[in-house]
Amino acid sequence: MKTIKKSFAKFPIKILTIPILAILLSPVSVYADDTTALQAKLNAGNVTLTAGAIYNVTGLNISHALNLNGAVINMTGTTGATLKLTTAGASVTNGTVQGSWIYTTAANPATGFSGVKIMADNCSVTHLHITQFSACGIIAGAVNKPIITNCTIDKVGYTGFYYDAETVSTTGGIFSSNIVDRSMLSPATVTQAAVAIRGSTNKPAITTSGWLITGNTFKMPVNPKDWSAEGMEVRYFNNSRLERNTVIGGSIGISIVRANFVVALSNHFSNSQLEALEFADCTNCRSKLSVITSSMGAGILIDGADGSNGVECFMDVISGCAQECIHSYTNSKNIKITSCTLTTTTKAVNLQGTNIVTIANTAFKGTGGATLAIMLDSCPGNLTLSGGSIANFTKCAIAISNTKAGLVTNNVQMSGVTLTATPSGIAAYTQNGASIGSNIIVQ
Repeated sequence: MKTIKKSFAKFPIKILTIPILAILLSPVSVYADDTTALQAKLNAGNVTLTAGAIYNVTGLNISHALNLNGAVINMTGTTGATLKLTTAGASVTNGTVQGSWIYTTAANPATGFSGVKIMADNCSVTHLHITQFSACGIIAGAVNKPIITNCTIDKVGYTGFYYDAETVSTTGGIFSSNIVDRSMLSPATVTQAAVAIRGSTNKPAITTSGWLITGNTFKMPVNPKDWSAEGMEVRYFNNSRLERNTVIGGSIGISIVRANFVVALSNHFSNSQLEALEFADCTNCRSKLSVITSSMGAGILIDGADGSNGVECFMDVISGCAQECIHSYTNSKNIKITSCTLTTTTKAVNLQGTNIVTIANTAFKGTGGATLAIMLDSCPGNLTLSGGSIANFTKCAIAISNTKAGLVTNNVQMSGVTLTATPSGIAAYTQNGASIGSNIIVQ
């Protein structure tokens, strides 16, 4: 679990009743400040800019629809946001919004400047290239149903898209077919995620729900400075879907924190620093058809301060991890691993202090001297392994290590598993007065 350190500003929502007009603008000068002229037109109604023109502004409020028409909005200021969507239903589309931040220098998000700020419900940002801002590409507060599609956000110093409701629960929107690329930044300067979406930082009663995050590409530096520099973090984030996203680099590919009923479907991960996919203090969440091809740590981590409950890995294909394919950490429970393919050079599944685990029809493939298919580390037991196959592990299929005084590991059953080139079914080790129960069955 990671924390974005910058507190989020509270934005008022303003509703205007000015009639909508369609206005075609021509820039006064590519060098002059165009803020006053543009703002007057935007206040009156819908605006379409001159194709290919460059407009220099210190910031604009959008209360209607702004079609850049291939033009460039150049932010000459160094604080605040270039475009503020202030009225419900406001939109901006089809062009470039650029700042003056040089991405090889250090960012200063506390006093920096951003591309677009969404301040009202049902606003949309589409087909924009947002680039060279020291703070955020797009930032939003407690607004409902934002739509961000077909945008490219790159060379931003803090976060590509940062949504933090924080004060009131919200209904989520759509973030689709976007590219958020921070891979060109020096890893030593990157401390935050490409995308962060939060109901709140640490307020269980304030959540955001109903999001669709689909078809995006998130690119981050390999080995960034801070663990909070994920591809994407979602927190207090419920009843949502993360689908068909590609995540390259970052500390963690996708971190799902204190979330309920979230499905991560058909996402592709590579080059994560810690783990590709994390479920932290989550309930009833699912990874389905995830493809993980490389991680310097684990493939999937199931953890949290209190542990996760009811997480399932279904038909995931995991390989290329320096550590376990799946690691379930202390106090997590009711974990399911179903029809997965797990290829490892170490251990495939590490169950550490985890209770009630069902593994079914999963293929465990050892390569390069892999030792164990499954490790139970100081667990109560309650593991059922059925169907599937275990091949090419040097020590055993299941290893039980219990060093917690007074803990009994029991109710471990393995049946219907095809065992190939693996010496034994189960091996056990105890210490400090821990023990192994009598209901340990291998069939």
